[in-house]
Amino acid sequence: MDIISFFKEKGMKWPFKSKTPPSTSFPIGPYRLDMQIAGLSGLREFTKIEYRGVTRQFKGERIYYAPDVEYLGYHWKVMLNAVNGMVYKITAYIETKDKDLANVAAMDTFLYCKNQIGEPDKQRDEMFIWKTIDGNIALQTTQIAEGFEINLLMTSHTVRNFSRLR
Repeated sequence: MDIISFFKEKGMKWPFKSKTPPSTSFPIGPYRLDMQIAGLSGLREFTKIEYRGVTRQFKGERIYYAPDVEYLGYHWKVMLNAVNGMVYKITAYIETKDKDLANVAAMDTFLYCKNQIGEPDKQRDEMFIWKTIDGNIALQTTQIAEGFEINLLMTSHTVRNFSRLR
């Protein structure tokens, strides 16, 4: 019996092979990773002043405010990052002064992600990360000056193919 068969038979992972993610990411409203920006209505690109406050990482990268969505029973604001017209990052977020609402929305979102994808692959402080076939999904809770924020971030694996600015 070879070593790989031995590990499989014992239910152990071969140490040099990563776990295959169970599924693809899910859409947030009409927004999905790797979709084309063309044809989406209601987008507003960052202004020159807004771009000064962020660091773009890739050649051809643009950041857009997208129309808000009703998702999982909550009102989410949405930003899309795109390179050469293709969405590689979706940031959906809820800002609220209501701590109870923030806790319930975060728990509902966590349970939705867990039901769709499975247990998180990583947890760091107030962030849970799931690997998917097409990228990763992160759920982050944080306290901000205005109250509380729940962030649902999706990033596509296509970033591996983009040309970095620096």
